Amino acid sequence: MNYRKKEEYLKVLEEQIRCRKARSRVAEEIRGHIEEQEAFYLSEGLTQEEAEEEAVKEMGDPVEAGTALDLVHRPRMTWGFIGLTGILYMAGFVILNLLQQKFSGTDFITGDYVKWFVTGAVILVGVCYVDYSQIGYRAKEYTAGLFILLLLGAAIFGVQVNGAVQWMILPVMGVSVNVRLLCFLFVPLYGAVLYHYQGQGYKAIAKGVLWMFPALFIAIRMPSPFTAAELFLIFLIILSFAVWQGWFTVSRIRTLGLLWGGTLFLLGAVFLKLFLFGADYQWHRLQMLLGQEESYYRSLLYRIFAECRMVGSGEGVQTIEGIGALEGMEFGLVYITAYFGIAAAVIVMGVLTGLVVYFMGMSARQKNRMGVMMGVGCCAAFLVQIFFYVLGNVGILPLGSMYCPFLTYGGTGILVTNILLGILISIYRYQDVPLETKKKRFRWELEVKRAN
Repeated sequence: MNYRKKEEYLKVLEEQIRCRKARSRVAEEIRGHIEEQEAFYLSEGLTQEEAEEEAVKEMGDPVEAGTALDLVHRPRMTWGFIGLTGILYMAGFVILNLLQQKFSGTDFITGDYVKWFVTGAVILVGVCYVDYSQIGYRAKEYTAGLFILLLLGAAIFGVQVNGAVQWMILPVMGVSVNVRLLCFLFVPLYGAVLYHYQGQGYKAIAKGVLWMFPALFIAIRMPSPFTAAELFLIFLIILSFAVWQGWFTVSRIRTLGLLWGGTLFLLGAVFLKLFLFGADYQWHRLQMLLGQEESYYRSLLYRIFAECRMVGSGEGVQTIEGIGALEGMEFGLVYITAYFGIAAAVIVMGVLTGLVVYFMGMSARQKNRMGVMMGVGCCAAFLVQIFFYVLGNVGILPLGSMYCPFLTYGGTGILVTNILLGILISIYRYQDVPLETKKKRFRWELEVKRAN
C-alpha cells in the first residue's frame, strides 16, 4: 500500500508498537525525521503535497518499520533481578537465623517477619512494573506530600523513646513504622527534582540545596543526627554527580568546590559551636566521635574484634555470649565476624557493595536522564547506609540506629529497601522505552552549547 500522508503513515506505524508508553514518543521522533526531509524537498522547489509524499516514501513501509521499532522499544523482562533480590533476602535470612540460634538459642523467623517479607515482595513487584518516570515527573508534589505525611504522622501517631520520635504506631492493626527509614524515600524523588532543573545555571544549584531541607527537617526534628548526616551526604553525592556530568550550565570545578568546601565549613562551624557553647553531654558525644573519649560499646567492640579469627569462631564469641550487651541485629556484622570469621564478614559486605555498584553503573548508563538521577540516588542511599553500618559496627561511630539492606530485619526496612530496589528494576525495565523525546533532548543540548 502506498502511503502519501504522514499522519496516515504514523498511524499505521504506531499500531505495530505494543508498548503504549512508547507509541507517541516514537511517532513524534519519526514525525521529526519526516518533517526534516519535507523541509529539504520544499527547499528543492517541490510543492507542499509533493514534499510530504516524497518524505513519507523515504521512510519505507510503516508496518516493517513499526515492527522493527516494536522489537527495540519494549519493556525488558525483570524476573532475573526479582529472583536475585529473593536470593539475597533468603541468604540474609539464613545468616540472621544462624546467628540468632547461636546467640539466643531461638529461631529468627517469626510471623511478623513473614508478613513483612510477603508484603515487601508484593511492593517490589508492583513498583518495578510501574513506569518510574510517572513518579519522577511529579517528584516535587510527591516530596511535599511525603513531607506533610511524615510531619503529621509523627505528630499524631509518634511514640517518644529516649527523647526521640523515631517510630509511629499506625491505627491500622497497631502496626509500627520507623520514621527514620521512611526518610530515605525522599532520595529518588530528590534525583528526579534535579532532573527538572537540567540546563539551568547556579540558581538550579541553589534550588537543589533547598530541596534537601524537607527530608533533613524531618530527620533533625525526630531528632536523629545520624540520619540527617546520611541523607545530606546522599543528596550531596546526587547533586555532585549531576554537576560533574555537566547537566547544569555552571563551572564544574568551581561548583563542586563550593558544595564540598561549604560542607566542610559547615561541619567545622558545628564542631566549633559545640566546643565553645555546647552542653556537657554534647561535648562528651563529640569527644567519643573523635575517639578522644572511650565508650563502653566501643571498648567492647574493639575487644570482640581483637579476639576474632580470619576464618571460623574466635574467642570473641565467648565475649558476646558472656556479656550479652549487643542486642538486635543492628550488630549483625559483629556477629558474623565473631561466629564465622573476618573473611566471611568481608565477603558478605563485598557482595552487597558490589551489587550496589553494579546497579549504579547500570543506572549511570541509562539514556534517560531521569532514570540516571533516580537510579544513582537509590544506589547512593544503599552505599551510604552500608558505609554507616560498617562504621557503627566497628566502633568508629558511636552507638546509633544502623540499618543495612538484607542484613538487618525490620518491617519498615524491608518496605523501604524494596521500594528503592523496585525503582532500580523499573529503570532497567523501561530503559529501551523512550521516555523523553529527541526534540526535548536536542533543545536542552542546544541551550547548554549556547551557554558555554
